[in-house]
Amino acid sequence: MSLATLMYHDVVSAGRWDESGFAGSAAAHYKLDTERFIAHLDAMGAAGATFADPVAVAGGRHEGCLLTYDDGGASASAAGALMRERGISGCFFITTGRIGTPGFVDAAMLRALRKDGHLIGSHSHTHPANISHLDTHALREEWRRSVDTLEQILGEPVQTASVPGGFMSTPVLHAAESMGIRTLFTSEPTTRVWHSDSCAVLGRYALLRDSAPAVAVALATGQGGARLKQWAAWNVKKPLKRWAGPVYRFARTRLLHDRMST
Repeated sequence: MSLATLMYHDVVSAGRWDESGFAGSAAAHYKLDTERFIAHLDAMGAAGATFADPVAVAGGRHEGCLLTYDDGGASASAAGALMRERGISGCFFITTGRIGTPGFVDAAMLRALRKDGHLIGSHSHTHPANISHLDTHALREEWRRSVDTLEQILGEPVQTASVPGGFMSTPVLHAAESMGIRTLFTSEPTTRVWHSDSCAVLGRYALLRDSAPAVAVALATGQGGARLKQWAAWNVKKPLKRWAGPVYRFARTRLLHDRMST
């Protein structure tokens, strides 16, 4: 049995996309309204999805379905509570430079999430637009500052992280590894796990604002062709993200803004 990791972001009131996490149309594309998120959880439960313990995953047990959340928006508390009601634990990746700022979690929220059984990991310190473009020193500082901040808040080692924006590269991995990260999640839609010297690298399947509950079920369980469809789309966009850089991000932001305005 392999591990299928699902990537969520914020869970907000319908239409209030900027109330938690990063603002703007590009970020809103990844946010779910609360009713839809609940429908995702209940549909996966009804389909018999086996939810993984994030601590066990970080320890090397790569099986089941793991729910993860990027950015560290204030809605993490509500998402964590909805999961706890259903006996599910997840992993929340935090942009530590935003802790305590409007729309983002604070230290008390992080400690409460951890107390409820959720795992807290790094999502870098500043969430660079393209972390793979940073030099070695800047990369190490992103991971070091983030890990140090979380460890001071939680009082325990932080060895799990996710790559912001999906901009994975060998230098990004090595910098995270040098700062003690032992499990690193990317945005590549795959169940394959591969290992660097001391770090396991795992992919994730993204859930978007318009993702139906059936899509969450298909990604969690492997039913149908949802995983293959997302993998194919990712591999079409991958070279554009890598080589077009700012042009790709500008075009994508304009497209999403126009879609939200119609």
